[in-house]
Amino acid sequence: MTPTSKPAADDVLPLGRRSKSLPEQMADQLQQSIQNGDFGPGDRLKEETLADRFAVSRTTVREAIGALERRGLIERVPRFGARVREIDAEGIEEIFCIRAQLLGLAAARVALSKDAAVLQQLRAQVERLRQLAGKPSTSPAAYGKVSIETQQLLINAVGWKQLPLMYEGLSNQILWKVSVRGKSLSFQTAQRRSESASDWQRLLTAVEAGDPARAEEGAKLLLGASYRAVKDRLG
Repeated sequence: MTPTSKPAADDVLPLGRRSKSLPEQMADQLQQSIQNGDFGPGDRLKEETLADRFAVSRTTVREAIGALERRGLIERVPRFGARVREIDAEGIEEIFCIRAQLLGLAAARVALSKDAAVLQQLRAQVERLRQLAGKPSTSPAAYGKVSIETQQLLINAVGWKQLPLMYEGLSNQILWKVSVRGKSLSFQTAQRRSESASDWQRLLTAVEAGDPARAEEGAKLLLGASYRAVKDRLG
């Protein structure tokens, strides 16, 4: 099953033959459904509906929801029940700020290294972004995909083991991944995509010049602009 595909009926059952406890297995499958977008932020999780879907008792459902609550994916609301958590503004800002620091570090290191192969790849990626931004038909998701690839290029080019793990670890936090990255909220308008392409060009220029301070600042400004765009979209 691909990361974006919805679970087929055969994926739901049987649960009883697996090594984890029944509530843990159900929690895992519900988590996958949240990641896939089957349940969006704010969606209510009804015990009766879930019990019928998974052919388990409501006690098992309550225990599975409790497990997801401990994982930070579910919250219980008085007189409403359990629902998928909505990522808050502070959570989004925190992730963007940390990612900006890490990307800035990577950009500075790449500028210092002056690796010809990396520079060639970075030029190609920035040109792809420029072309995508210049087409009104470009979707937010298409632009976002290349932007993410370009960030990963910088992060991986440093050659450190922990940096990519830390950067992607932040990116893969489920609620952020569904609410922000999954919807490409940073690039919803043609103007925003054009601004982003210009930000990448400034970053490339600094890296080509071998100026680590400007490269670091450019990376931070790039993600800062993305954060402001997401903040505006989420109100």
